[in-house]
Amino acid sequence: MHYASGIAALTVAAAIAAGAVLDAGAAGRSHTAAPTALVVDAAIGGSGRELVDPRLANVNAAVRLPRSASEARTNVRYFDELGYRVVVAGRRSVAAADATGVPALTASGLDGALTAAPR
Repeated sequence: MHYASGIAALTVAAAIAAGAVLDAGAAGRSHTAAPTALVVDAAIGGSGRELVDPRLANVNAAVRLPRSASEARTNVRYFDELGYRVVVAGRRSVAAADATGVPALTASGLDGALTAAPR
């Protein structure tokens, strides 16, 4: 009898330890910040003759500069589906987030989008 209760106690201890390890792994993943995506209307995402404002090269975010309402909706939905924190700037991009129901952060122009992006 003593041998059987020892095995039972060992089995319970192993199950508790395994549960603690799995729980610690799950907790570690939940604190990871979502990546950021900037969806900025092409009309405000450029600078003079530059198609892409050079400041966008220094952000730690995925950047899309949609030229149409359709492109903006596609970009916003795409990043939302991938679990990105979506930041929108410009009339088309803001309207795309509203139309698709994506809970995007609305920035005021390119400067606002750059401020919302991680460095």
